Amino acid sequence: MNTRSIEIDLYHTSPGFPGKAYVSATVTYNFATAEGTFQKEYLGYILKREGQSWKVEQNTGYTKDPSKADNMLSGNKG
Repeated sequence: MNTRSIEIDLYHTSPGFPGKAYVSATVTYNFATAEGTFQKEYLGYILKREGQSWKVEQNTGYTKDPSKADNMLSGNKG
């Protein structure tokens, strides 16, 4: 797909969940919706620390709220 932009909306770590992080992003594509605006997709991921880098552990719900991100890091859906 032709991606127009990717914006990180929230990057969140918590002392209660060491070695894990939550990240949410908005992806805007180069094609329009029926309303004539660029199509957007809202994504959320749980990341796991592997050495010096982060890897996607699983897809999850989208949020910009750090308390909801903590909830998702604990294994709840949000």
